[in-house]
Amino acid sequence: MPINPLETNDLDDVETALGYEFKDRSLLVIALTHQSYVNEHKDGLPLSNERLEFLGDSIVGMVVADKIFNSAPELPEGDLTVRRSQVIRKETLAAAARSIGLGDWLVMGTGEATSGGNLRDSNLADTFEAVTGAVYIDGGFRRASLLVNKWLGDYVNDALRSETKKDPKSLLQEYLQANGKEPPKYELLAQTGTPHDPVFKINVVIDNSVIGTGTGPRKLDAEREAASRALEIFNTPAIPSSENDS
Repeated sequence: MPINPLETNDLDDVETALGYEFKDRSLLVIALTHQSYVNEHKDGLPLSNERLEFLGDSIVGMVVADKIFNSAPELPEGDLTVRRSQVIRKETLAAAARSIGLGDWLVMGTGEATSGGNLRDSNLADTFEAVTGAVYIDGGFRRASLLVNKWLGDYVNDALRSETKKDPKSLLQEYLQANGKEPPKYELLAQTGTPHDPVFKINVVIDNSVIGTGTGPRKLDAEREAASRALEIFNTPAIPSSENDS
């Protein structure tokens, strides 16, 4: 596990493991560089993988959503959301990173490295997303899509075969907990209709902001719809365009 910039043979090994050869290897180096290394080496590598992680997060979400959407034309929107969330959760992305062996090449500061940072789910998931972002910039969306499907395809298939449908409220709670956020709050916005046929409108509030709104004949139904809307926002970012897409 290197704590210094990667050597040429390291990059060869990473490319072999990924099944992708970079035209610009500096992107791969950045994708494998944790912020802790940059903090400790101000005169060394100028960039961490955080920006590539941001980009890769969008691409992973889009590729997985596209695969699930086209593989299960019979599933309604709510079930599609549940299955996508099962695939793009931190633990799944970390498992994919372990399959590639990315932790062996993750460049970290001394403190992060000695505390087992290359084994931590959050670091591994972030690195998988960063590498995806790097492949996207280097080779376009098609190559990034091939990478995601190669390493997450089995997890997508497992999610599609799964008959256990988790409640959107539970999935949202798990997502927020995994990302170090406070539990959601559900606030009744309005109640209309008649006593025998009511319609509830409920907001889900996260970090003091309204993230999703749902309606339903029961408060629970409205809360579930609001949670589904929040999951869509967290898990379905837009895909940026790329001149390299081919």
